[in-house]
Order: sequence, then C-alpha cells, then structure tokens
Amino acid sequence: MVLRGNSGSGKSTVASALQQYFEPGGCLVVPQDRVRREMLGEPDTVDGGNVDLIEVIASWGLDRGLVVVIDGILHAGRYQRMLERLSVRAEAAYFYAWDLEFEETVRRHDQRPQRDEFSAREMADWFHGWQPLDFVDEHRLDASISAVDAMRRISSAIRAREIARRSRADTA
Repeated sequence: MVLRGNSGSGKSTVASALQQYFEPGGCLVVPQDRVRREMLGEPDTVDGGNVDLIEVIASWGLDRGLVVVIDGILHAGRYQRMLERLSVRAEAAYFYAWDLEFEETVRRHDQRPQRDEFSAREMADWFHGWQPLDFVDEHRLDASISAVDAMRRISSAIRAREIARRSRADTA
C-alpha cells in the first residue's frame, strides 16, 4: 500500500492508524522521510540511496506476508519505477494520493505536533502539486477527506478484498 502526498497532507497519520488496524507484527510501515533523513541523512535527489533502501525494506515485508505501507511525498519522477516494481510483487497493491492545494497542506501542518520542525517556506520548496503515477490509477484524496475518512476508506477496501479472497478460497 502506498500513501503519497505533500507534507502535512495526513499520510503518516493514516499509516500509523493502519498499523494499529492490523494485528501486532502484521503491518510494516516504511516512512520515506525516516529512511531518507534519519537512516541515511541524505537529501531527496534523483539518485538517492533511499529509493533502493525503501524497496529492500518493503520487499522484506512482502516476502514475509506482511501488509506493507509506504508513506511519503514520493515524488513521481524519483520513486515511481520502484513503486511499480513493488506493486508487481505485492499480492494486492493499493495506491492513495492526497491532492491538496499548498494552503491546505500548511493549514494541516499547523495542526500537527511537529509543526515547529519545519516552516511553510520549507514546505513550499517541497510542494509539487498533483503528480500521478503513470502505471496505476491512484485513489485521489482531496481536502474534503480527513485522515479519519481516509483510514475508513482504506480499511474498507482491505476488508472487502479479504472477504472476496476468503470467498474464493471457500469455493475452491
């Protein structure tokens, strides 16, 4: 599962809620920012090592049957080929992307506990607007969708898929 969007959109909040939704140890969250900034201490560049490391970590989780949630800005030009490779490996791949105006991302950021970690000016440098991936139709989330609403939509999709999978297994 991929949660993409600009800073402050709600991705990490939803990723954390999804991890709580599953049994302990059943969901691996791979936060782009933590891998890039904290683990590698690198800027977000085209040839950044974080792209490969995110793929390795996510692949490890997929190989073990975990639900893998990758969350981050995940600029399409830098990350889409890696995300495409992972989608092929996954039993089911869900893609959600927030499409918010810059002002809305700043408003949401101002409500977060980490609001003092970076400024609206810094966010403007990272803001890229809507960037669809070319290999999948992402579920597009706009400003009317809260983090709680997004979590409900995503968990409903997961439940529906699980019910369908069980039904197929019962009829086989």
